[in-house]
Amino acid sequence: QSTNIGQTRDNRPYMPTLTWHPAGGIWTAAAGLGHSHARAILRGFDRGFFNTVSAQRTGVTVSFADIFYLRPNRITVTDAAGAAVDPHRIDTYAITSTAGNYVRNSDQQRTAYAHAQRAFGRALPITLKGGLDVRQSQRDLSARNQPFTFASPAAPFLDEEVSRRIPPYGFPATQWISNHEVWQAYRQTPARFVANEDADYRSTVSGSKFIEETVSSAYLRGDMQLLDRRLRLVGGLRAEQTNVEGQGPLTDATRNFRRDAAGRPILGANNRPLTIATAPLEISRLTFISRGAQTEKEYLRLFPSLNANWTARENLIVRAAVYESVGRPDLNQYAGGITLPDTSAAPGPANRITVNNAGIKAWSARTTSVRVEHYFEGVGSVSVGAFRRHIENFFGAIVRPATPDFLALYGLDDATYGGFDVATQENLTEGVRMEGLDFGYKQALTFLPPWARGVQVFANASAQRALGDVRGNFAGYIPRSASWGVSLARERYNLRANWSYRSRSRRNAVAVGPGVEPGTFNWASQRLSYDLDAEYRLSRRFALFANLRNVGDATDDTELAGPNTPPAAQFRSRLDNGSLWTFGVKGSF
Repeated sequence: QSTNIGQTRDNRPYMPTLTWHPAGGIWTAAAGLGHSHARAILRGFDRGFFNTVSAQRTGVTVSFADIFYLRPNRITVTDAAGAAVDPHRIDTYAITSTAGNYVRNSDQQRTAYAHAQRAFGRALPITLKGGLDVRQSQRDLSARNQPFTFASPAAPFLDEEVSRRIPPYGFPATQWISNHEVWQAYRQTPARFVANEDADYRSTVSGSKFIEETVSSAYLRGDMQLLDRRLRLVGGLRAEQTNVEGQGPLTDATRNFRRDAAGRPILGANNRPLTIATAPLEISRLTFISRGAQTEKEYLRLFPSLNANWTARENLIVRAAVYESVGRPDLNQYAGGITLPDTSAAPGPANRITVNNAGIKAWSARTTSVRVEHYFEGVGSVSVGAFRRHIENFFGAIVRPATPDFLALYGLDDATYGGFDVATQENLTEGVRMEGLDFGYKQALTFLPPWARGVQVFANASAQRALGDVRGNFAGYIPRSASWGVSLARERYNLRANWSYRSRSRRNAVAVGPGVEPGTFNWASQRLSYDLDAEYRLSRRFALFANLRNVGDATDDTELAGPNTPPAAQFRSRLDNGSLWTFGVKGSF
């Protein structure tokens, strides 16, 4: 199969802000307003090309040999007669389908804050600060995918320019289809392209979502300095009220049932409800409703914190902190849509409510951390830190009976749906604990000879582990990470090289099914990359610069592995981002 994908992307952001700082004294204050709006439009069908064109060569046998983790070293393709087929040429392929996409996403952020602070005298070195803060996020999503069935040989639509490119990973030159040429054929002979109106409608409903989250907070903070200002204490309390509204697609098969005057389904000879519509598009229009699922959620959280900094010596500082934090669900949790069961059939694994749990609680965590920092004479420091974080109400997947409170979140009748199971997410009853260590070092190498002056080195490393319920969503959790580098700074130029390492990390769980054993997860494999930066000052105002990102072209690999998955079968995909090099001139005036 050959699939060619392309799109254009138009971004339009703007972000006005307003701040106010009145004249100070023993009292200082500030206030501000902010508005940020970003819009992204992805398209192609109205720009002169299909977003997706797929072609197939059927009736062949594909054989892999000499397999290692990345790919088979030998791939053999033969037809029914045993003759060799070149899979990299499209002259034996046939186009099967095309699609035109349109996606419009807008993201709006609004903020407002005000705070005041009063510093007391020298005899009582205390500072009090209080404030209010409101943040509102709105996300409005719409998308449409227009699929067509198009039967045609692929050879007339060869994209000669793109086909000259050599693919990665040792594959030979591969021929590709021109999405623009296929679109031209659509314009000239549209009758050859058969639209799938039902899939078109369902894609539009699936892509239409709206989410609004408002976080209102108030806080009070106090700073105190003791023991000749060698001990500094900072403590406070923050209260946050979160209100969320979401709209997403609603799937309700019972909307296609014929009903009597009392609203009861009319049953046929087979004791099943008689339906209103039989055509797929009409069924979808009756049972698949755009933004028909509406949810609301609110919760209040309190966040106390206490930080202590003790200057044991001029070059030695000990820090400790205890604080509360929160992990809010992704906004899509409130607009993922609902799939309702067939109420005329018995509950079961294939007939249940499927929904993102709008009632899920934000997880909360209490963190204790300590750090020791030693500063060298001149420029340099070394630090060691440790933390322990206890997390409650962590997220996990579950299938459970529907309860009246849960159904009320979505406006569903308990008498109708109370006997069905719900496939959703829940807050884990067992706590999850994370522990970690980190190390930091930076220093100017002043002991080097004069010709090497200006050299600095740095290194950072962290390690953490998670303990508790393995169902927890540890997406983005990286057990080991490190970075290090060296820089050279002179009067007219500076150079810098940075390396970054990330260990293998778990992405998310994979649902158990046929052939998938429990404990199977998606993984991000380990990654090592490095960047180079340089700047040369032409004058007091102008400088040349170069930023080279991911110079070694490190890739992002994903793996799918369970307890008994053999190493050769774990590799799943590779994203080759390439290396981004930026050169330019900058000035200051």
